Parts: sequence; C-alpha cells; structure tokens
Amino acid sequence: MTFVILCGSIDLSVSSVFSLSGFLFIYFSQYSIVLAICVPLAAGLMIGLFNGLLVTRFSIPAFVATLATMIFLRGLVLVVTHETTFKVKGLSSVLYFLGRGMIFKYVSFPLLMLIVAIAVASFVLRRRPIGRAMYIVGGNAEAARMMGVSVMGTMTTAHAICSAMAALGGIFLASRVGAAYPLSGTGYELYAIAAVVIGGARLTGGVGNVSGTVAGTLIMGAFSNIFNLQHFLDPVWELVVVGSVLLAVVFLQSIVETYSAKAGARGSINGKGLV
Repeated sequence: MTFVILCGSIDLSVSSVFSLSGFLFIYFSQYSIVLAICVPLAAGLMIGLFNGLLVTRFSIPAFVATLATMIFLRGLVLVVTHETTFKVKGLSSVLYFLGRGMIFKYVSFPLLMLIVAIAVASFVLRRRPIGRAMYIVGGNAEAARMMGVSVMGTMTTAHAICSAMAALGGIFLASRVGAAYPLSGTGYELYAIAAVVIGGARLTGGVGNVSGTVAGTLIMGAFSNIFNLQHFLDPVWELVVVGSVLLAVVFLQSIVETYSAKAGARGSINGKGLV
C-alpha cells in the first residue's frame, strides 16, 4: 500500500485479494505444493496489473476502480466457497510451515518474511529507479512525463506489487489456520491505508517511506493489543481511537502543507521584489 499511495493512488481491493488468495492456496494444496503457492501469487499479480490498467489506461479514478474490483472479488470468493469455511483434509508439512514454521526459537517464518519484505521494499524505494519514479509520479505526474518517467508503468507496477503482497499475506493466514474463510480480511484495506498515513505518507502522493509505514503498523498493532488486554472500555472503542488518530494525522498534514504553500508564496513575492 505504501507504493500505491506514494504514486498518489489507492487500492481498496487488497482485502478481497487477501481472501481470494487464501482460498486458492487451500484449494490447490490438494494437488501440488508449487501450485498452492504460485497460483495465488499469480492471481494477485494479475489483479494488481488489472487495477493499474484501469487507473492509467482507462483513466478511472483509483477509488472507483479498486472498489469495483474489491466487490467483484469478494462476491467471487463467497460464490466459490458457498459462503462457508473451505477446508481440506490436511496440509503438507511444507505448506503448514509457511504459516507456523519456526526458524529460530523466537523467530517464525512469517516474521522472517516480514523482515525480508521490509528490507526489500526499503531498498527498492531508496536505491532503484522504480522507487524514485514512484516519488516523482506521486509528486507531479505531469512533470514526471516531461522528465521521461512512465507514469503508466510506474503506477501499474505499484498496484501489482500491492496486490501480490496482499496475496502473500492471504497465503500465510490460510496456512496458519488451515482453512479459507470467505470473509477473511474484511476491512483490512482501511487498516493498511491508515497505517501508511499514520506513518507519515500523504494521500496526495510523493511523500512517505517504508520505515514510517512500519511505525504506523506498530502503532495500529499496539492499539489493538491495548484494547484487547484492558477491561475498562469495550474493544470496539479501538475503531474510534484509530479513526481519531488518523484524522489528527491528516489534519496536521493539511496544516503543514498550507503553511509550506504560504511560506513558498511569500518567498516568491519577496524574491521578485528584490529583483
């Protein structure tokens, strides 16, 4: 989601991709380990490419395009699962390891993959041309075109990565619980967006980084744990607190942007006066 928001776009379909990949993982686990892993990832990648084409090639607003994809995929999952939890007799030890395997005493395989994903994503944004292109496109798409940056390619790549990672998350959850629940991931797209924004990214694009997203995710997780452990407030108040924090962050970003714009305008006027 960080990549998508950096480009000035948004993706609401990740929760449905998450659920669909879990079903595909469990379904194909009956036939082959390779298919169980590759088919969900390929499906997530293709969905991301499709979202990117809708936003760039057909100029459909990202909110509308990915909302339509989200609804379609969620309905598809409900149809293929018959609105019930989908299970198989047993997962192979390899597929079981994906969700529950331990590398070291306190380091699970999903945790290790999370660390690897953070490192790779940070490297891409800091060191690779596609990462710099995402900042440029999010900052000013028209200027990016004048600089020779492919807005369509950059935006589509961001959406493809976002959906592929959502599919990977769905695989890990399905492996952990050993089943595919058709409503799994419901609302996760909002939590993903909130974590990215709380981490300092701007929904207008061009500002943000992976470390900020990690911080935002930890803050969201801390809220969840606090409300689950305490006994003073109903856990549903967690949503109220998260919404309030998100609103405060967006409000502060708006103030900073307004102040910066006014300061820039005053500087420009003073410069002209000096000339």
